[in-house]
Amino acid sequence: MRYGIKGLRLSVFLASILLLSGCLIVRQERENESQAAFPTEFQLSQFKGSDFKQVEATFFTHQSRELVFRVLSDIEQTSQWLERVESLEVITAYNNQQYLLRTIIDSPWPFKKRELITCVNTGFEEKTTTISIVSCSDRVPVDDLYLRLLEVQSSWKITKISNSLVEVNYKTWINPAGNVPAFIFNSELIDSTKVDISRLQRIIDNASLSDYAY
Repeated sequence: MRYGIKGLRLSVFLASILLLSGCLIVRQERENESQAAFPTEFQLSQFKGSDFKQVEATFFTHQSRELVFRVLSDIEQTSQWLERVESLEVITAYNNQQYLLRTIIDSPWPFKKRELITCVNTGFEEKTTTISIVSCSDRVPVDDLYLRLLEVQSSWKITKISNSLVEVNYKTWINPAGNVPAFIFNSELIDSTKVDISRLQRIIDNASLSDYAY
């Protein structure tokens, strides 16, 4: 009888393994189908008469809206997916939804690294979380070690589509300043954004709410 019980337990264990494996395969197939149905979209568009274009990216994830927001809000992690970002520093936190941010960009353009001083504002609605980023250069004295970028507008829009699908929309426009040819800047903008967004998606896919203390 003892051997029979052991055999039964082994059968139950093996059945559990097979069931779990089957669930994982089905989940992966669903994710692959979703990615195929909702490929990441990128586009360039004119921006208020500027020679420098705005880039926009839209992608979907099965992770929650709350988790996507936490990933985007983790400034210590930002340099892992934004290739050109060298450092970020919160200069002033005005409240839980607004803060002043200093960003240093290791720019490929001559001759200095770029510095951004931006106001970051977050809005929470029932199904959408919005992060807007605009230049607030006048709030911090200019540092001669860097080339201060005075014109930037960026935003993230995280929208819950269903219980299992979230849409993430990203827009950004920036004047890189200095002697940067617009046609070269624009031609590289899509490629660099694709790399950055791909890295971000991998981080989101592998993230968990338990990774964050807030």
